[in-house]
Amino acid sequence: MTQADKLSEKFSNTVGVDLNNQFEDQVYVTIMELIKSLENRLIDNETKVDYATHVFAKALDEMVDYLDSPRLLN
Repeated sequence: MTQADKLSEKFSNTVGVDLNNQFEDQVYVTIMELIKSLENRLIDNETKVDYATHVFAKALDEMVDYLDSPRLLN
């Protein structure tokens, strides 16, 4: 079993198989859309990868900020 398989199994057990699969599918679709949108741009592949890395790092930072911020509870 690969490290990715172990992590997927761990998260499936933690959040549930359906939510895990849904989240992974949504992220995958988003990544593929980004790749396709950059495909015909006249920039080198290294810049494309750097840009995609920046976009996803920013999204992860925003997710952490959101999870750390206090929210009203019902």
